[in-house]
Amino acid sequence: MARPPALARLALVPLALPPLYLLAALLGALVPQNRPLADPGPRPVTIHLDSSVVHTELVLPVAAAGHDWRRRFPTFADGRTAEHFVSVSWGERDFFLATPTWADVDLRLALRALVAGHATLLHVYRLEAPSGRPIRLSEEAYLRLAAHIEAAIAPGPPLPGYGKDDLFLPAHGRYSPWRTCNQWTRDALAAAGVRVGRWTPLPQGLLWRFPNANGKERE
Repeated sequence: MARPPALARLALVPLALPPLYLLAALLGALVPQNRPLADPGPRPVTIHLDSSVVHTELVLPVAAAGHDWRRRFPTFADGRTAEHFVSVSWGERDFFLATPTWADVDLRLALRALVAGHATLLHVYRLEAPSGRPIRLSEEAYLRLAAHIEAAIAPGPPLPGYGKDDLFLPAHGRYSPWRTCNQWTRDALAAAGVRVGRWTPLPQGLLWRFPNANGKERE
C-alpha cells in the first residue's frame, strides 16, 4: 500500500530541518546589529575573538579600564604574574565538564546538549598571551562588555577546571539550538556596541566580520 501523501511529506520534515537551520543562521549573520565601531579614543582596550571549529570565546586583558578579573575569579589571584589575559566562554554544563579536549568529544553528549537545554557554565582560562582576532574597544565599551559577562555568572561556587589555569562558574541561561555558545559570544559583543549579526549560532557567523589582523569590521 502506498504511503498517504500527507504522511510522506511529514516524514521529510526531519531531513529539511538542518538545511533550514543553516539558512536561518546565514540570514541571521548577515543582518547586522549596531553600527561599525567608532574610534576607541586615546586609551583603547583590545580584546580578541578566538574560536575552534564549533566554539567561540572572548580573550580579555586581566586588568583594563579599571576592571580587574582577578577580583571576580579569586582562585586566579595567587601571585602569578605571567598571565595577563583571560578567556571566557559559555556552554552546556555536562558537555563542558566532559570535554577537556576535542579528542574527548562524545557525539551523543553533544547532541543531548544541543536539544535538551541543560544548565550552563562559564569556562574561564588564564593565558600568557592573547589569541584570535583583535577588536579594539573604547574603555566605556569594554566596561559594558565586562558588565555583560559579570551578569552571566549565576550564584554558586566555582567548579574545578581541566587544570591549574582554568575553572568553571555557574551561569545563567539554558543551552539550546537557538541559544548556543556562539550566540552568547555574539550577545556579549553586541552589549559592547560591536557590529555583529542578529543571530549567529555558528562561529562562522561571527568570524567573517573580523577578517583582518587589525580587527576592523566589515561594513
